[in-house]
Amino acid sequence: MSGPPENFAWLLRTRVGYLATVGADNGPHIIPVCFTWAGDVVWTAVDGKTKSSNDLQRLRDIEATRSIAFIVDRWDEDWSRLAWLQARGSATIIPDGKEWDKAVAALKSKYSQYSDTPVDGPVIRIDVSRWVGWAADAV
Repeated sequence: MSGPPENFAWLLRTRVGYLATVGADNGPHIIPVCFTWAGDVVWTAVDGKTKSSNDLQRLRDIEATRSIAFIVDRWDEDWSRLAWLQARGSATIIPDGKEWDKAVAALKSKYSQYSDTPVDGPVIRIDVSRWVGWAADAV
């Protein structure tokens, strides 16, 4: 593979994606995230926004199973415009180093909010093994 299907890549320009992890208890956990991507890799990071705990479920889940799904979508009241793209694969936690720097630079380039809210935690790297997409206008 070398990235998502061409007719769905535009969805990766959206501002929010949803990260789905599976914990050791086989329970699903889904959260909205900021993200960036290149080819068959999606990155998201733990930033400095206040959290209820530093023991984040998504990080525990990745350490336990590495199984992950990531989805972006386009919602519209006109259902003929609905579309979504899902990335399925495995995740790795990147604490620091060259890849962390590259991912954080890409996130800062996409989201100006990171100038006020620093990325101060690990980066989550999603290695996509399968892209799945659907669009109402492609049916």
